[in-house]
Amino acid sequence: MQHSNNFLNFKLGHYQELDLLLEKVYKEGGYDFRDYRHGTVIRRLEKRLHATETRTYRDYMQFLDTHPEEYEKFVECLTIKVSGFFRNSYAFQQVARMVLPDLVSEKKKRQDQSLRVWSTACARGEEPYSIAILFAEFLGRERQGFNISIYTTDISRQALKEAQAGIYSPKNVEGLSDTILENYFNHTDGDYEVMADIKQMLDFSYFDLTSIARPPFMNLDLIFCCNILIYLQKQLQERVLNMLYHSLNSRGYLILGESESLASNLHEKLVCLDRKAKIYKKVGIHL
Repeated sequence: MQHSNNFLNFKLGHYQELDLLLEKVYKEGGYDFRDYRHGTVIRRLEKRLHATETRTYRDYMQFLDTHPEEYEKFVECLTIKVSGFFRNSYAFQQVARMVLPDLVSEKKKRQDQSLRVWSTACARGEEPYSIAILFAEFLGRERQGFNISIYTTDISRQALKEAQAGIYSPKNVEGLSDTILENYFNHTDGDYEVMADIKQMLDFSYFDLTSIARPPFMNLDLIFCCNILIYLQKQLQERVLNMLYHSLNSRGYLILGESESLASNLHEKLVCLDRKAKIYKKVGIHL
């Protein structure tokens, strides 16, 4: 029993020190990871402890005091940058089949030439470029008649730089068809660069999705927030989802990751169009 109590006390102290570290990172570095799942933070933070030759979270806090550049490396370590072109291909297929026809048809009826999309955590850019290609494929020649804005954000400034460059190795694009590669990429020096007319659809900016700041974009037609919520504690998940809901226009669509679901207070405000693809539409006058 004594051994069990000692372990619990150690674990509690460990989490308390972690909370102190995350509070410091928030107040002094401006990055808010306080409501991320502890397990995720602990696993990823081990890499920075090893790299900085610090043994405890208190040691690491002292290291931050003398090495402020470490805050950026801390963020790079904790942010999830796993991505791929048309990741979850079924969801993209369903967006093309269910969302785009209704969205474009409604825009034409209202003589509205704007299409506003938000890729909330772009990583190295594969998701927003996939969205741009999806629109290009669906609209064809009609694309010229629309003003397409794909707002592309991330908490990692390094990831944003790589996304803006839009250059990928053969391994990065190996799942794409020859037609997609020929139509939307330039093949030079062994790599593949996204073509300029696809790049120009994207508008890059830094944004921390978990911050308490106001939504950076409003009246959006479509939001992709995939495979982010699973790393957040429930309270923060709900806050992010509510912010995304208010960012949508009255007929807007929200796409979540395969393992993610809505906050309970949004079930009557967003109707699920495809449970597998996690496609939701804002409930308004028209559905």
